[in-house]
Amino acid sequence: MYFLYYYLFLFFSIAGIALSFSGMLSKKFSKAYIVGNILYMAASLFAVIFALSFFIKPLADFAGYYNYTGKSAGGHDILFSIGKYFPAGNLLMCLDPLSAFFILFSFAVFFYISLYQIKYIEKFKEKINPPNFTFLFGVMLLSVYFTLLSFNAFIFMLSWEVMAVSSYLLVLGKHYIKGTVKASFLMSTIMEFGGMFIMAAIMLLYVHSGSFNLFDMKDIVISPALKEVVFLLFLFGFGAKIGVVPLHIWLPEAHPASLSGVSAILSGVLTSAGIYGLMRFGLYILHPVNTALFLGTVVIIIAVLTMFFGVLYMAQTHDLKVLLSYSTVENMGLILTGIGASLYYRYFNLDGLAALALLASLYALINHAFFKSLLFMGAGNIEYQTDSHDMDKFGGLLHAMPLTGVLVFIGVMAAAAMPPLNGFVSEWLNIEVVFLGFNIHSVLPRIMLFSAGAILALSAAMAIANYVKLYGITFLSSARSKKAMKAKEVPMLMNIAILIPVLLSISLSAFMFFYTPFMSKVSDLIYHININDKIMHNYIFIPYYNTFSASSPVYLFFVSIILIVILYLIYRFIIKPKKRFVKLAWIGGTESLNPHAQISTLGFSNAIRIMFNIVYKSRQRIETRKIKTLYTGINSYSDADADNKDNAELQAGKRNPFPYASFYHDSSGYGSYIFPLLEYYLYMPVIKFFNRLSSLTSRLQNGSLNVYIFYIFFVFLVALFIVVI
Repeated sequence: MYFLYYYLFLFFSIAGIALSFSGMLSKKFSKAYIVGNILYMAASLFAVIFALSFFIKPLADFAGYYNYTGKSAGGHDILFSIGKYFPAGNLLMCLDPLSAFFILFSFAVFFYISLYQIKYIEKFKEKINPPNFTFLFGVMLLSVYFTLLSFNAFIFMLSWEVMAVSSYLLVLGKHYIKGTVKASFLMSTIMEFGGMFIMAAIMLLYVHSGSFNLFDMKDIVISPALKEVVFLLFLFGFGAKIGVVPLHIWLPEAHPASLSGVSAILSGVLTSAGIYGLMRFGLYILHPVNTALFLGTVVIIIAVLTMFFGVLYMAQTHDLKVLLSYSTVENMGLILTGIGASLYYRYFNLDGLAALALLASLYALINHAFFKSLLFMGAGNIEYQTDSHDMDKFGGLLHAMPLTGVLVFIGVMAAAAMPPLNGFVSEWLNIEVVFLGFNIHSVLPRIMLFSAGAILALSAAMAIANYVKLYGITFLSSARSKKAMKAKEVPMLMNIAILIPVLLSISLSAFMFFYTPFMSKVSDLIYHININDKIMHNYIFIPYYNTFSASSPVYLFFVSIILIVILYLIYRFIIKPKKRFVKLAWIGGTESLNPHAQISTLGFSNAIRIMFNIVYKSRQRIETRKIKTLYTGINSYSDADADNKDNAELQAGKRNPFPYASFYHDSSGYGSYIFPLLEYYLYMPVIKFFNRLSSLTSRLQNGSLNVYIFYIFFVFLVALFIVVI
């Protein structure tokens, strides 16, 4: 029965790919993308059932039965292999708690994104090839599946590369928009940079194990120094996909350039695949113990930087999808905080806390996958009607798109970690995890964990302000553009797709006890301790050390609803307020105000910009400016104030390699440029170096036949000398 679900997934996914390919070849199948997405929905559903049945049904009959090595695979793993004579070893697949957990929520996201795209793609069918897009989407779906199941490192890397290439081509879908090609190329460059790190780490493990089989790699004994090197290679290799600072720069470029369905997958699934890779290879394969103190410190530092810069730059953008992409960066920092804390606790033999920290990280991950994909689909709804995601061009959309407004409001509440929704539960759980560091009897880890907790709390507070800006400027007040005035509700099928993650997000808060056993089995696989019975008692969540604190997301959820109902009844029937009507609360309840005199994204973030001006670095009024308008917003190249060294290159008229990340606001005659600190100090020197190198190469290739003959002769002599030596 279990293998039936596996083969049904393969059947429906391959059928969808084949049907989409036929649409690419013949116009007779121009509507193939609709059926293709329906087939992907069926495939995703069977993948979810496959993973869910692993956790629910007893699997003792499968223990070791399909394991060709004869080794114990954990007692409850489903293993099967093909390709006995494959040069890199058997194509071993394994469904264990870690892979089953990631398949469970990743393909839930694929399910409703496939449903969403049936109508969403119609908006762009004149400019993109829908069958081509659906074909690539199916290839990515299949590659994610094999990435999560592969227990042969060579096949894992092959699937990983197919996933990276297909995502690059999907981001390239809006090739007709200026900046898209540059954004997709930047994304692929970072991905391949990370891929080289992953491959180097895998080859180091292969040298010591003599096999690409992950079970064989797990059994090797290597020195602590080498283990640290391999872990760091995996951290930065998978960190390129996760979006850790400073490898995050592809996120604010790729998201606004791509279709919203692709953005939802990039944020909800592909970044999660990076976390999977780090857990699979960094924790499960390497199982660092004696090196966990150093590695935990590195992970915590990267997590803190990722949270800090993510939430800071999130505050300064006027582009809706750039804001959500930086929110993804901030959330990835939160997830890495749990992983870093788990390494600390593992080093000090606090196995229960190590498992709890890992559980907190997994819970934040699954919450992020649902509410962030929800918000990207909400941004897609707005783009569907306004052809933009510049928040300064919106306003009043709650009246024009009421259902979208309500659904996005729930997603915003979850993403802003407001009680009683799931974002609050995961944020609070991670804060508890880091402050449980008082159980560590060492100064440095305590300082690191408490500092991470402080940055986490700061990020949570600033995230609330950012989401207030997002919802208030976008959905409230009055319309700031003609397209916002003419906006109307999107097709119902798109909102039905958004409703699914809304319900899943609510269930993660109201019924946390249903999900906790799944995450506990993952921690059991990695740290060999199942803490489900120790943290859940009568639906009350107890963070292992019950003397510290105890909370119940289930009780909190339902008590909050009851209190809201009681307050409404008191207000309605006891206070009995006079009838009043307020149309536009965001602008003081009046329509007399000019729409452009309303608060803008620039005005809303002014206080944050003043407080953190040491990071933002530049704020200026510009009298004369040249405005270059891109699809998703305004990016400026000014010829004024040329004495500002940081802006000199832009003011000289040179092309900006980071158009979406380099925030420029133009509001009421006031221009403000936010300097992209990391991009220009870290990446610009590299870009300049390769520009000079390419210039040198172009001078060498001067087109002279005699010079080319000399090159060939010289290379031949060098090769001959090497062979002889």
